[in-house]
Amino acid sequence: MRRVLFGLVGLALVTAVAACAPAPPTGPTPAELTAAADALDRQFLDAFNKGDADALSATYWNSPDLVSFGPEGMGTKGWDAARAGGVEMLKAMPGVKLEFIATHNDVHGDVVLGWGTWKMTIPTPVGAQVIEGRYTDAKAMKDGKMVYVMDHASVPPPPPVVDPVKK
Repeated sequence: MRRVLFGLVGLALVTAVAACAPAPPTGPTPAELTAAADALDRQFLDAFNKGDADALSATYWNSPDLVSFGPEGMGTKGWDAARAGGVEMLKAMPGVKLEFIATHNDVHGDVVLGWGTWKMTIPTPVGAQVIEGRYTDAKAMKDGKMVYVMDHASVPPPPPVVDPVKK
């Protein structure tokens, strides 16, 4: 009888400990999130360099909560506004080419924070104009795919003008 009682108490303890153990993680691993973020960056570049506004828009979270700051403006909120900005930007710069110079994607829970530098080459009638800048973004899995939920591209301010007379 005592053996049965100790067995039941032991079983109860094992069950209680198992119930308190944290559940195994669900969802993508950090390595999978990083790979998805890297792929999203490549998808963005490909769409941008093809001038494909639809494919470019597909890299963004289709939500009114999307936040986007392009290098040319003061920012937009919502997918519709971001899409309209992308359409206008691509239309204004036919043949533009974008490349990422340095990229970083770091996983923080279920969000990937990205940052780096870029170079944009814009064809003009008098030759190519080259602009260099930096970016930050936040990426997350939404509806089963990695998308940008926030992005910010900017161009550093020009160096100060030196007055030769005051030198």
